[in-house]
Amino acid sequence: MGRDKGRRSFHGVVRALAGLGPALGAACASLAILSACAAPPRPSIVLITIDTLRADHLGCYGYRRPVSPRIDAFALQSTLFEQARTTLPRTTQSISSILTGRLPKSHGARGLFAHLSESNTTLAEVLKSEGFTTAAVVSNTFLHPRQGFAQGFDTYDNPEERWSGDSAPNVTRAAVRWLEAHRGDGTPFFLWVHYVDPHWLYAPPHPWDTAFGHEPDSRLPLYDEVASGRLTEGQVAFGHGVDAAEAERLVDLYDGEIGYTDAAVGALLDRLAAIEGPLMTILTADHGEALGEHGYRGHGEFLYEDGLRIPLLIRYPGVVSAGARERGAALNIDIAPTILALAGLRGLEGVEGRSLMTTGGAGTSAKTSRGREVTWAETDYQLIHRENPRYYIPGPRGRWNSASDGRYKLIHIPRPGGEFLELYDLDADPGETTNRAGDPALAPVRSRLMRDVLEFADYGPSSGSTGASPAQTSQGEDENDPTHDLSPDEIERLRSLGYIN
Repeated sequence: MGRDKGRRSFHGVVRALAGLGPALGAACASLAILSACAAPPRPSIVLITIDTLRADHLGCYGYRRPVSPRIDAFALQSTLFEQARTTLPRTTQSISSILTGRLPKSHGARGLFAHLSESNTTLAEVLKSEGFTTAAVVSNTFLHPRQGFAQGFDTYDNPEERWSGDSAPNVTRAAVRWLEAHRGDGTPFFLWVHYVDPHWLYAPPHPWDTAFGHEPDSRLPLYDEVASGRLTEGQVAFGHGVDAAEAERLVDLYDGEIGYTDAAVGALLDRLAAIEGPLMTILTADHGEALGEHGYRGHGEFLYEDGLRIPLLIRYPGVVSAGARERGAALNIDIAPTILALAGLRGLEGVEGRSLMTTGGAGTSAKTSRGREVTWAETDYQLIHRENPRYYIPGPRGRWNSASDGRYKLIHIPRPGGEFLELYDLDADPGETTNRAGDPALAPVRSRLMRDVLEFADYGPSSGSTGASPAQTSQGEDENDPTHDLSPDEIERLRSLGYIN
């Protein structure tokens, strides 16, 4: 659309100049053509998102194990953001923020079973309006088109057979097939690729099941306990029935899932190396994963760094610095505005996200903007694991909220009869083991961050959820029973991902 408008304006200028005289008109028209030809082409854009990938389990973020050689090599060609975080550690809400540049309270998809309403404008819609061919090759039951994520995509590929289990190579193959079908047509494209691994259940195929330290048993006894019903998913999530040896092996298997996915991502990156013309590639995650810290395994119900901190890598040769590391705080809502700014495009004005980089124009080197002074996050309020001992108030009023200034983080936890606060010094205590909320010396910090929490927090229900009536959702009752209108097949898929018992 934008290019057609530009052509009309260009031809109008040529006709006007021609009226001044044949020689002058021809000369000016030639200059205009040369100027237009000199303008750098728009980049094609590939957005890679990996489900449940915590940043500190990648080598480029300091992890001790060699689980991610291909992503680590990609990081050396990219600018790496060391302090990127999600605004809500669940797939539905986080992907909604990535695609719209909006906080959950603004895009409205605030529960795991919510949908992204058409009132939102997505990154794909902006790029499509600018003449890009758009495609999504994804893998997750919660990225079903009916949940609103297909907005703006010419092609949306998410078959059921990729929703759980070892699908990373199949995702790459589908993405490569799409790239081959659109090779050399001269049109810039936007391709979103989402890998569901390394989501629970951690069971990578061989050799990844034995790659990082555990014995080559085919299956953990813990998994059999869950499969038989002797243990519930919620009990496992909150530490019951997991001994020290099993806890260690779960980390080994999680790392195996990362290695398995890293290999599939590497195969996609190999194909992208053959793309002609400028190419911008972004790699990130929807959220992290707790691996037993704070007595919790999973994501979505707590707000500690293991679930919030995500990788964010941006590669754009000739524009974005290779091998640079940025310390400034960033949120997932900043990803879409950054992509548009680097591509020299407008769109998504008025959203809470902002570009992490600025350029002096198309083809010029990017400069990193100042990091955020405050980052926020909230938990899901659709309680998946009812064994959660720290979810005190049902419905939207029970969600946790947090604010961080980069060094300190305050978590606000609603409870009947009064709130509970946790304050952590992330520099001195990155594992968030010592609650400093009662420290008199930090009272000014606590008060300042509490003001930030209250400015950010909103306890309204989702704008699009499981189909409950307004009367039901206003009380939070039906929305807190997320499976009430799901089919048996859908419930089984959620069970396979460890969301329900």
